[in-house]
Amino acid sequence: MRVILDDLYLCSDCTQVACNGVHGIELLDAEATIKGISMLGQHLVLDFDSETGEGLETFSGTPCDACQSSLAGYRARFAILGE
Repeated sequence: MRVILDDLYLCSDCTQVACNGVHGIELLDAEATIKGISMLGQHLVLDFDSETGEGLETFSGTPCDACQSSLAGYRARFAILGE
């Protein structure tokens, strides 16, 4: 597989759903989060360096690429893989 699209930034709610699914969590806007994640596709992967923290922003005003929320806060970088 190769990277189809990268530099996608997701808010904390969308990151949680992308990594763990929707079971047992409460979201601010569950419908927008689930719809946004599903539109990005099934090959969405977290793209960060665990040693340096590059790809994780603790406070950012960048809109979420999944739910489109512009509320400032946590953002994690993701990529979409494909063939």
